[in-house]
Amino acid sequence: MKIHCNREDLSRGVQAIQSALSARSTLPILINFLMETEDSKIKLSSTDLEVGVRHYLRAEVESGGSVTIPAKKFGDILHSLPDSEDVTIHADSDNKVQIRCGKSRFVVMGMPKSDYPVLPGFSKEQAFEVSAGLLQEMVRKVSFAVSADETRYVLNGIYCVAEKGTWMMVATDGRRLALVRRKGIPPQQQFKVIIPTKALQELIRLLSAFSEKTSKEARVLTSVSDNQVAFQIQETTLISRLIEGNFPNYEQVIPSKSDLSVEIPTQDLLAVTKRAALCTAERGGSVRYQLKKDSLGVSASTHGLWEFEDEIKVEYSGEPFEIAFNPGFLADMLKNVSSDKVSLNLTTPLNPGLLRPSNDADYLCVIMPMRIQP
Repeated sequence: MKIHCNREDLSRGVQAIQSALSARSTLPILINFLMETEDSKIKLSSTDLEVGVRHYLRAEVESGGSVTIPAKKFGDILHSLPDSEDVTIHADSDNKVQIRCGKSRFVVMGMPKSDYPVLPGFSKEQAFEVSAGLLQEMVRKVSFAVSADETRYVLNGIYCVAEKGTWMMVATDGRRLALVRRKGIPPQQQFKVIIPTKALQELIRLLSAFSEKTSKEARVLTSVSDNQVAFQIQETTLISRLIEGNFPNYEQVIPSKSDLSVEIPTQDLLAVTKRAALCTAERGGSVRYQLKKDSLGVSASTHGLWEFEDEIKVEYSGEPFEIAFNPGFLADMLKNVSSDKVSLNLTTPLNPGLLRPSNDADYLCVIMPMRIQP
């Protein structure tokens, strides 16, 4: 194989596929990416056997072929080369890869394509288009609630449900739950799948990388099958296995009624929660929220080492009420709210609290309370 291509285009392509590489695999070849020619293009592919990324870029193909190359070393080499120069890559029959740019010459040992896992193709037959901005917004609004506990594998992803032109995403770690619904997909699309968080976070990274060239209205070609999901963004395709299993009954967790509801300025609540968090224990610390006439008191303390008190104005005229939350859980949701106010709905200090943006009935977060320390 011998090709000539633009260094910047090649570097961008390697960055696009790099996050799908395996850092802790027993298969040594998975630290490599696959480079092969296809017509007048180069196809770059990487996978960790769960998530795979494929990217095409234009090149002058002098002779076709394929090879797998250590990704980190290749990326470091590209970054060291001058921007304005083109790169020539030549791989011989022994998988020895020569990289030339100007007077610079590197030699890297690769491995044959035959040892590399086959990345599934992208099926356009069942694919549909969805707005890039919509995907970014929905994933951002729920991904913080995904569980990191690998023993509860069905919670290690985002539950995605499509029906009647509406796409819903739900995530939970057992102590909080985030749900968002949006319209914007074809009404004939119907599916219920759990997409691994890594795949969706990688999708957001790819969308962000392309945001300089495309607007939020750019379309992402999306395909969902029984065991995989794929997203195609211009010359890049991301493919992921789905998580098998049954997602918990999320509807059971969402409170159907509340004894009190109060609207609170979003940024005020976020700011005071962040201040209070400075005086909580690093793990398992809680912040108290005390509702009383026309104010919300916020306080925190840690074993006599630190104390914090503050209050913000709210319109409240009911009986005094006190509840404690993990401040990080509250802040995670508030950071993703675009409205000026949030509605906090409560029943008892032991029952979960429900937060909704005042201007968005299709986004909510349920947070389990913490025990109030004496």
